[in-house]
Amino acid sequence: MGFTDFVNDAGLTMLNNWLETRSYIVGYSPSQADVAVFKAQQSAPDAAKFPHAARWYKHINSWTEEFGTLPGDASKEYTSYGPDKTEATLNPAKAPAAEEEDDDEVDLFGSDDEEEDAEAARIKEERLAEYKKKKEGKTKPAAKSVVTMDVKPWDDETDMAALEAAVRGIEKDGLVWGASKLVAVGFGIKKLQINLVIEDDKIGLDDLQEEIAEFEDYVQSSDINTTFSNMTWISKSITGLGLLFLTHACYSAHEHSALQSTGTAHLSSISSHATTTASLPIDISIETIVSIFIVCLGLVLGTPELRPIQWRVWAGKIEREGAKGFMNADGEVDKDFVGNPFRVLESRPSFIDIRRQRHEFAEWIREGGEQIPTKEL
Repeated sequence: MGFTDFVNDAGLTMLNNWLETRSYIVGYSPSQADVAVFKAQQSAPDAAKFPHAARWYKHINSWTEEFGTLPGDASKEYTSYGPDKTEATLNPAKAPAAEEEDDDEVDLFGSDDEEEDAEAARIKEERLAEYKKKKEGKTKPAAKSVVTMDVKPWDDETDMAALEAAVRGIEKDGLVWGASKLVAVGFGIKKLQINLVIEDDKIGLDDLQEEIAEFEDYVQSSDINTTFSNMTWISKSITGLGLLFLTHACYSAHEHSALQSTGTAHLSSISSHATTTASLPIDISIETIVSIFIVCLGLVLGTPELRPIQWRVWAGKIEREGAKGFMNADGEVDKDFVGNPFRVLESRPSFIDIRRQRHEFAEWIREGGEQIPTKEL
């Protein structure tokens, strides 16, 4: 049992296989077993052929000065360590005839190993080729993006139904149109807000916007809207802060009530005529009121229909109806109406009515752009 000599490759192969899963011959630290096996070798093993044995030899060589102090039985031979059974010759130098007789057998076994290695390599290459072929045949899932696009008309007289039909008429591979709605911009003008799903490798947003811009009779411009609501994150933050304060206020009120009930029970045991009034401290009451107000404020800011400031609705109503749109049942102008906010600007000599000029430009485009509309002086 144990290692053979390390004169030929068979003994070194045995040592290399033994050290493939071990750092030392025995145990987890250097010992006399490592010293015995180390001294039995004439030189360092070839690192190319026996990497584990070469690694172990280099490591044990750094312990040469401590060989005498390492634990273990120094009287044991190196053949006492290693695998339990071996078919290799214990001392080929003493039995040269036996070695010569075994040469043919060794060559035969060597040839079998070479044939097996070649077959294993062939099978491995076939499997790798098959795996690569399957991997190339698989189609990767296309990267998709969900986009919201705002398409703006020329003015309030633009046919929005025809505009939407023209936009949806663009059909491409990798483009899917989704839901849409009309969003008021101001002064009676509404824009088309439409959702679409695109495959990033097939559809370019710039190219798509250029195609939409070709509908000159309807489309003034188009923009990519990456945010559904500008105040969504603000409203959520405010609502979350209010809920946090409200939770703390409820916990404080519960804690106060528990302490007060304990004190009331103690006083009632002393005097049956004692009366107490249950009331919350002023700080808890203020915190509760403030937290409820903050929660309501967050909900209002997060709901477009409940927002107290809607400039586009207010300004559009002033422009379309003037003071008549703000009269109550008694025929009086409502106090919220404060007049046309642009009246001061319109009275200036250098004032330019951009909306009127845009309307004239849209009419010129519809007529083919052959003549420029002029304003009579």
